[in-house]
Amino acid sequence: MSAGLDLGKEGPLVHIGSCIASLLGQGGPDNYRIKWRWLRYFNNDRDRRDLITCGSSSGVCAAFRAPVGGVLFALEEVATWWRSALLWRTFFSTAVVVVILRAFIEICNSGKCGLFGEGGLIMFDVSNVTVRYHVMDIVIVVVIGIIGGVLGSLYNHVLHKILRLYNLINQ
Repeated sequence: MSAGLDLGKEGPLVHIGSCIASLLGQGGPDNYRIKWRWLRYFNNDRDRRDLITCGSSSGVCAAFRAPVGGVLFALEEVATWWRSALLWRTFFSTAVVVVILRAFIEICNSGKCGLFGEGGLIMFDVSNVTVRYHVMDIVIVVVIGIIGGVLGSLYNHVLHKILRLYNLINQ
């Protein structure tokens, strides 16, 4: 992960997911090393990095119950080299996390969740939040969008001109 990465409240789950994935890729701790046949697929560094990327995306997915959010986190922050195979692996791992998490949420809603309490399994549960927008909120969002679009277009225009000038100078 990059040095300036600020994970926020989901950081512990990202770290736990990465650590579990790293331990699985190595076969476990040294004194309890597992010799399963499928572990031979993690003999190179690329596959171990991919597994750790899947673990960190699963941690974000577990924090927010958002599989696509976990994949985007892995794409933006964790992966050093992105391949289409890694995209599908991270999406599959986050989809598995969502299914398992949903099963645990059902158990917790039935009152059999132990110390987690009823529905307290997820860190950021926003399923019961209702949001009401006023007209003024929508106007402000539209104005911010227009300003962002104009500034982005201006940036692209100036960058294009500078790169053309740079090419003329270097020829």
